[in-house]
Amino acid sequence: MKQIWANVVHTSGAKVYSLVVGLLTLTLTARLLGPEGLGQVAVITTWLSMLSTIAHLSLGQVAMHRMANDPEKKQFGDLLGSLMLLTVFLSAVVWLVAVGMYAYNPSGTFKGLPVLAVLVGFLALPFMVWEQYGSSLLMGLDRIRIYNRCQVFGRTIGVAAIYALVGGLGLCVTGVLAATLLGQIIVALGGISFLLAFVRQKGAACKPQKAETLALLAGGAKLHLNAIGAVLIASTNVLILNNYHGAEQAGYFQLATQLLGVLMIIPVSASMVIYGKVASIGPNAAWPDNKIILFRIILVMISLSVTAAVLAPWGITLVAGEEFSPAVEPFQWMLLGLIGMTFSTIMAPQWIGRGYFLQTACLTFLVGGINLMCNFLLIPFYGMYGVVYVFIGTYLISLLANIVMVVHCEIESKGKK
Repeated sequence: MKQIWANVVHTSGAKVYSLVVGLLTLTLTARLLGPEGLGQVAVITTWLSMLSTIAHLSLGQVAMHRMANDPEKKQFGDLLGSLMLLTVFLSAVVWLVAVGMYAYNPSGTFKGLPVLAVLVGFLALPFMVWEQYGSSLLMGLDRIRIYNRCQVFGRTIGVAAIYALVGGLGLCVTGVLAATLLGQIIVALGGISFLLAFVRQKGAACKPQKAETLALLAGGAKLHLNAIGAVLIASTNVLILNNYHGAEQAGYFQLATQLLGVLMIIPVSASMVIYGKVASIGPNAAWPDNKIILFRIILVMISLSVTAAVLAPWGITLVAGEEFSPAVEPFQWMLLGLIGMTFSTIMAPQWIGRGYFLQTACLTFLVGGINLMCNFLLIPFYGMYGVVYVFIGTYLISLLANIVMVVHCEIESKGKK
């Protein structure tokens, strides 16, 4: 248990550093670009996040499940080679889809966005896909600290590049995305040398295998509705808000969302560590520690939510300036969803580790579909607050579903003793 908490602290430390750097980045971009410029960055990165999520097919999580069933890691070389091949292939497919979307509807798909900025942003796509795969492999090998170090270094270079390209050269939105690309490359590729060395240590070769590739795709086909549902929950709201109310309101909402992400560093870090534990010893054996971490972190998140709500009027204007004060009240309301987010994040390793791919996918896709429909209904009339109302409702549903999962894990764990 002490080692788990040590890894949580280490991972949280890396996340804290990354998010401190992220806050510095947010401060720079908000003050240099203003609400509209920040909104344009938010819309481009949301498109990129959405398409990269669709592209990765949840194969990183499938890979962790396969590693959990291969204690000796005899198939690791085949797994690594197959994921590398799929990164290239899937990224190319999504690039072609994005080009087709723009060609079909140039005035609507990327409405109001600088074309050069969009092109620069989309160069990050394969590196975002590989980050999902590479970090999953490192977690499965219980080497999350390597990924942590890459995050620290990459985010540092990224913020330095923003200062140089935007503050020094005045490249504005394109400069922010170019700097983000540089940081993303470092984060994504930093752990490859260790993974390749691990394959050599096993006396194997890193090469794609048809059987391994098909097994990954079969698992992804069951699970990936989960990622699609997550996209419907987390990304479409910004795009719909931009379409109906413009980049300025999207910028306010994005600021609130990013600050909420700062508060989620501890649950996200804990989840990454628990994934490694589940992959090493199995979900039932890992459940007692998983349960303790869940309830302790819930108490921490309640305290953080109350503190953040009180400090928000001062903190948001300090970070982004007075012109972002309209983001204060939405952020305070969104804190009501933080407990649901925490449950969802920390319980994810149990859903995946138990092989509940289809159940996870169907639940998340259903909630995502409801989320999308409600956003289309509420955003035209309520703007940013429509997104907030849907956000709170979505994570209330998620909270209830994960409470049921907690009870199930408790029963299963006791039954295996």
